[in-house]
Amino acid sequence: MTDIQQESRAEHPIARTAGNVTGAVAGTLPVMAAAPEAFGIGVASAPLRLAVSTGSGAVISGADAAVRSGGDLKQSGIGAGVGALTGFAAPIVAPLIGKGVKAIADNVQLSAIAKALGLDKSATKVLADAVRQDAVEPGALSQLGENGMLMDLGPNLRHTAGAIAATPGEGKAIVRNAIGARDADANWRIRSSINETLGEAPTPSRIIDRANRNQQYLQPEYREALRESAPVDAAPIARYLDAETQTLRGDAQKGIQRVRSMLDYVPTPQEIAQARATGQPVPGGLITDAETLLNARHAVDDLLENVKGTNERNALTTARQAIDDELSSTVPGIKEVDAKYAELARQKEAVQRGQTVLSSGREAPRPDELADEVRQGALPQGLQVGPSAVPLRLREGARAEIERIVGTKANDRVALQQIIKGEGDWNRARLSSLFGAHKAKAIIDLLDRERLFNDTSNVVMRNSETAARIAARDAIDGGSSTGFGVREGFIAGGARGAARAAGTRAVESVVDALSNGGNEKAISDMARSLTGGPQQSAVLDALMRAGQGSQLQQSQIDRVARALLLGGGNVTDRP
Repeated sequence: MTDIQQESRAEHPIARTAGNVTGAVAGTLPVMAAAPEAFGIGVASAPLRLAVSTGSGAVISGADAAVRSGGDLKQSGIGAGVGALTGFAAPIVAPLIGKGVKAIADNVQLSAIAKALGLDKSATKVLADAVRQDAVEPGALSQLGENGMLMDLGPNLRHTAGAIAATPGEGKAIVRNAIGARDADANWRIRSSINETLGEAPTPSRIIDRANRNQQYLQPEYREALRESAPVDAAPIARYLDAETQTLRGDAQKGIQRVRSMLDYVPTPQEIAQARATGQPVPGGLITDAETLLNARHAVDDLLENVKGTNERNALTTARQAIDDELSSTVPGIKEVDAKYAELARQKEAVQRGQTVLSSGREAPRPDELADEVRQGALPQGLQVGPSAVPLRLREGARAEIERIVGTKANDRVALQQIIKGEGDWNRARLSSLFGAHKAKAIIDLLDRERLFNDTSNVVMRNSETAARIAARDAIDGGSSTGFGVREGFIAGGARGAARAAGTRAVESVVDALSNGGNEKAISDMARSLTGGPQQSAVLDALMRAGQGSQLQQSQIDRVARALLLGGGNVTDRP
């Protein structure tokens, strides 16, 4: 059996060596995984890491040589020396091997992805690096809707598009045309999306005019109720007002005096003439007609609309309530008509209120206050039958205000987003109370997307125009401008600004190299990838895979290389 084994090893030296290597690696890796510090893995100090690895290599190779030589001290010493050398080299050589193998695997994958996408390899690497540096997440493109582009997903992708837009050729036209077409449709896109989500915008003045007409249409119902009325007794009201006049001062006193004068009977010219003719006193005293008292209540309502002071308002409100109580007791059915009239008045106030809910001033309600107003507004008041339309009018007022903002700020998408969305989360909560959380989110997302599109347009077009101005200046003075480099980026934005400038310069150098090399097709393909197309999601997925590199991990290769060096230093000498 021994002779057969010797003959087989002699006839198959490659298989023998491969088997020895595999055995050495397979035998060392489990131990390395169980106690990595014993092999210098993860040790922070470089000298200590080298010392530990050297010792581990000497022990493993020396023990292996001793076993295989039957305990021969010379062979054991040689094995230990070889193990020490390979152990010393492992922390230095293994990471280099890992990096090299990883780089080769990544390059192979990059080539395959570039071929699948139909892009130049260097162009694919630029796009993949931009996607990786921007930390683009899967599904990010779908969140931007059908108008989103790859260049919208991060600053590095935007700068890449800006570099292409500054390079003469077909790629420049592709990027600029795509941006221009999207910007041209911004107003229509915003308006149509808002209309689709919230419905067409009403005109507040028309709603209020309609409510005023409906209030006027209630006059016949008031007249019908007054037909069955009994004479009113205004004496208790007059005594109350006289007492109030003695104690109140200022505008409150004047207001009560005006209400008190409304209760006095005003004789007609015929009554005055008849009294003079007969020598009788002119009729006077207090009113007894229910219609006249109703008109007095309407007059008090008009006073309340223009009152400013708190004391005056309180006094007039109490006086009105006294008049209203007398009408309720003497005019059957009047409170049902009052409920209809009051509902229309509440609706007019709700329309006005709705136009203030997105404001940032003190007049705007807090989110919890608006939620309470919506809930309380739906409840019927007085003898009203059925729910109130106040929440509907609040929504219509807010929708009208959104339309006004869009009409005046649609060309400034940043300002539009700031006004409607606001700085904090209050406007989101207010919109949710009025239109529901789903619709509020749709509107906020729309404005966020449009602001992002605006930012992309500014970055891409501004970079392009800046490059054009620099080129024109160089053509005039015959110089060579350095443009906005890392130094300028650091001055403008610190370390982050310098990093962005360095990244932009790197992208520009690749684009310039492709352009100078006559590979305009590669630039055009990059431009098409950045500006859209039916396969955008697939392109993004491929670029994300390219940016992540191959699944082969450098640390895994590092450990295999260490295991080979530590455990296989004398594999070729093994029988």
